Amino acid sequence: MVTTLDESQDVMQVCRNGHVITDRLRGDPDSGRSHCDRCGAVTFYHCPTCGGEFPGALDVTGLAPIGGRPAPHYCLMCGAALPWVRRARPAPEPVAALEGLLRRLPLAIRQLRWRQGDRPPYRVEDERDLEDLLRALLTLPFDDVRLEGRTPAYSPRNRTDLLLSRGKIALTVKFARPDLREPQLAEQLMQDALYYRERGGCRTLVGYVYDPEGTLRDIRRAESIGAGWAEGLEVRCIVSGLVDAEGGNFTTPLEIGTFLPQVEPIRPFANGGAGSLR
Repeated sequence: MVTTLDESQDVMQVCRNGHVITDRLRGDPDSGRSHCDRCGAVTFYHCPTCGGEFPGALDVTGLAPIGGRPAPHYCLMCGAALPWVRRARPAPEPVAALEGLLRRLPLAIRQLRWRQGDRPPYRVEDERDLEDLLRALLTLPFDDVRLEGRTPAYSPRNRTDLLLSRGKIALTVKFARPDLREPQLAEQLMQDALYYRERGGCRTLVGYVYDPEGTLRDIRRAESIGAGWAEGLEVRCIVSGLVDAEGGNFTTPLEIGTFLPQVEPIRPFANGGAGSLR
C-alpha cells in the first residue's frame, strides 16, 4: 500500500542504483520512467517496505523549484534502508583471511612457473622459498607482518616464522616430503605450540603445510593435528598443494573433501607480451 505525501510536496522517482529520475513525478508525470536512462535499472517512487512515497520538490506558489534533491538513503516513514544503499561488508576475520590465502597459494605458485621471455621460473622447493613468498604476499591482506627467527629442535638451521599483529597470529610453514608425514608433522607442531605458548603474545598458531606431491595420505587427519593442545593458544593445521592422483593435475583443497576447479597457468603470448588466460 502506497502512503501519499502532503499535496505541498512532490514525489521523487529513483532507480534501484540510486539515480534520481525526477523529483516532480506528481507535477510532471511525463518526466517519470519505468527504467533508468543511465543504468537501465527498475525505478521506484515509494518505499518497498512501508509504501511511503519519496519526498520530492516542495511546491511553493508562484515559484518554480530549481536544482534537485539527492536520493534518500533511508525511508523517512519506517527507517528501512532503501534498495540503493550498499552496506559495507564486514572484513573477514584474520584467521579466515589467512586461511583463504593459504588455500589458494598453490595456484599462485603455479602461475610463477611461467615467466615472460626467457626469465627463469620461480620455484618453491623448500621451506625458505615458502617463507620468502608468504612474506611478500601477506603484506596484501595484513598491515603488520613481522619475522620471528628461531631454531627448533627438529630443524638443523634457522627458521623464520611470520607474525601477524592483526589477530595475534603466528604462522609457521612446512614442506611435505617423504620424511615429513602425519606423525612427524604432529611432533613438529607440538614443539611450535610449546614455543609460542611460552613466548606469549599470540592467540593462534597456524601451521601451513605445502604438499605439492600429495605426500600426506590423510588430509583430514593432518588438518586435525593440534586441536585442543595448548591452553590459551589455538593451534590449526592447513594443508594445500595436492596432486590429483587420477590425472596428475594440480588441485587445491578449498575444504576437506572438495576441490577448487582446475586453473590453467597464465601463459605469455608468442611475442613475449602480456599473459592471457588459456
